[in-house]
Amino acid sequence: MNHGGKNSEIRMIAVELIDVLNPRERNNKIFEEVVGNIKAIGLKKPITVTPRNGSDNTERYLLVCGEGRLKAFKALGEPKIPALVIDVSDDDAFIMSLAENIARVKRRPLEILSGIDQLRERG
Repeated sequence: MNHGGKNSEIRMIAVELIDVLNPRERNNKIFEEVVGNIKAIGLKKPITVTPRNGSDNTERYLLVCGEGRLKAFKALGEPKIPALVIDVSDDDAFIMSLAENIARVKRRPLEILSGIDQLRERG
């Protein structure tokens, strides 16, 4: 699905329309820093989402990258968040979110292994 030659664009999306694929437990201290930074300077890097149809055929989005930023926006009571909208399959979305998690510093090997196991289960 290519929208007129543009396969990605940044849009303001209502936070309640975004579903999280594999929620991660976060360190609260780090989370509070993220919230504080966003409150102070705004969001520097948009989150990444891919469009999906909701159960009642409404437009929804699957979060690909930026769970911490999304949670911070929700915590701040922000109704909308800047998001890069890309068209990718569930598998690609999962791989991209896993890749972002692995790229993040201070990951525990067990977390990476569980992500690899999830990928294996998906084939």
